[in-house]
Amino acid sequence: MTSDAPAAFRFLQAIAADLAKRKVAFPTFSRATIKIRQALELPDIGADRLAQTVAIEPLLAARLVQMANSAALNPGGRPIGDVRNAILRVGMASVRSVALAVAMEQLRADASSPMLQRIAELAWRHSVEVAAVAYVLAKRLSRINPDEALFAGLVHDIGHFYLLSQARRFPELEQSPEELEHVLAEWHPSIGRAVLHEFQLSEGVLEAVAEHENGHYRLPLRTLPDLVTLANLARAASNPVVAYRTSAASVALEPEIVTALTEGKPEIDGLASVLRG
Repeated sequence: MTSDAPAAFRFLQAIAADLAKRKVAFPTFSRATIKIRQALELPDIGADRLAQTVAIEPLLAARLVQMANSAALNPGGRPIGDVRNAILRVGMASVRSVALAVAMEQLRADASSPMLQRIAELAWRHSVEVAAVAYVLAKRLSRINPDEALFAGLVHDIGHFYLLSQARRFPELEQSPEELEHVLAEWHPSIGRAVLHEFQLSEGVLEAVAEHENGHYRLPLRTLPDLVTLANLARAASNPVVAYRTSAASVALEPEIVTALTEGKPEIDGLASVLRG
């Protein structure tokens, strides 16, 4: 790998080498996320014990209580003020998603330059919107687990965050916005899948991450890739990649999708607001 090779080529070769060595240096999966994941894998974990784990991270605890009181999960308007009951209301699977959202928010704020911060902010807002849409569409138009849909939506653009976290190793790439955007556009789905493969996620989530920008989905919604692709199209206006944003602008969603999005708007907005922080 010669120093006179294009920065994008050297950047991608370095990432490929790291992934081949299973060297995933990715700060998005923070201490809180890892602890939550480990706790949820315990066969006898209950709400009390999980609440104790969550309480170590005050921001995460507050976000869970906020989510439990959102329009999506509290249509009756009965408020909850403690972590244990918040976990019981949102479900243990959603705890993992909220922990991931907090970690990704921290990563977004940690970008090393104004340009990377701007891209990370766009990717973060888009990820949250897609996650909220995927959750509501899963509830209204499919038999897919809404919690898994929420998680898949949150991580669907994780390739952006990984590439941005590594871009600081190549300052010359930061100085070429067009070259960096090309790398992000072309490689974030496959890089995202490769990164998440190291965390032993379900094949459905991995496929959704790898395929979400292809624009193809089938109705009725039966798979996570179809659901996340549709949610990604429904929120194309916030896509951080201009090329995808432009191509998706001409896509007309089916009437049943439009109806579900319109009727579910309070849930989508409330959930996105909680995840965004």
